[in-house]
Amino acid sequence: MTSPLLVAHVASDYRRYPGEPLVFYTRVTGGVETSAYYSLRVTLPAGVTLERTVAPRRETVPRVVRWSTGGQTLTWDEVAAPLGTTHEYEVHTAVAATLEDVTLVSHASLTEADGIRVASESVSVAVSAQGSYLRYLPALYERDDFMGRFLMLFESFWWPIERQIDNLPYYLDPRTAPVDLLPWLASWLDLVLDKRWPESKRRRLLQAAVSLYRRRGTRDGLADYLEIYTDVRPEIVEHRAENFVLGPEAQLGRGIALGTRNVPHTFTVRLELPPVAARAAKERRCMIEQIVAAEKPAHTAYMLDIRVESERHVR
Repeated sequence: MTSPLLVAHVASDYRRYPGEPLVFYTRVTGGVETSAYYSLRVTLPAGVTLERTVAPRRETVPRVVRWSTGGQTLTWDEVAAPLGTTHEYEVHTAVAATLEDVTLVSHASLTEADGIRVASESVSVAVSAQGSYLRYLPALYERDDFMGRFLMLFESFWWPIERQIDNLPYYLDPRTAPVDLLPWLASWLDLVLDKRWPESKRRRLLQAAVSLYRRRGTRDGLADYLEIYTDVRPEIVEHRAENFVLGPEAQLGRGIALGTRNVPHTFTVRLELPPVAARAAKERRCMIEQIVAAEKPAHTAYMLDIRVESERHVR
């Protein structure tokens, strides 16, 4: 039984102006255990001009078919794609002149040797005929073609920066910020993220950092911290006095603790975790110990009980 081939098709930009470069990227991922032959077809809309192509093998040249409507199709044939390998293609184009705003749509499709289509994907690019900066000028300038094209130069340069400013809230949200930005966000809270943690757990920790700081040294705060790392809610048992009785027989004095089995300022952390490799289990235990040691009250001691299936390890 074999899995199908996969195709991904994206553009270098999703908003362009006439005359600007536009590159379509296509990736084919092998999904069969042995080498297979397929045809990759990339269709270009009439609003772009083909300049050059890049294929995994330099000697591979696509067949180009031009349509009467101005579009064209590029086809690469007989390329092997064994399981797990990727082949990447680039189609470099330039946006053609237009008198009105248009949306350019490009398609990529994979066809096996028997002619059956196995995968396809599309991408859309918005093209503006005139720079939007014209709306800030008197209506007289809208009839000036040179002014519209002249302002496009500045808009093309500033638009990526404006987009970053518009999306600024996403850069400051631990759930959506780029992964390289997470340590910087953590520095705002004096939090050092451990790179050994998976990205999803680092995001969860950063999102919960303020709440954890407020409850640092409490049982619930420690439990939430450990749950973020292990995905398992721990059981934390505080060793308080049992059978506490006040009466004529009660004896108080130095070195006397009220009740039975009383071990002051100690607690046990119990976790039921899924099995992992021996080295990973050691690293996991070490990380859990670091978390408990950092989050518990300074004057307390603890015992760690990690149970994996039927095994039990107590420190």
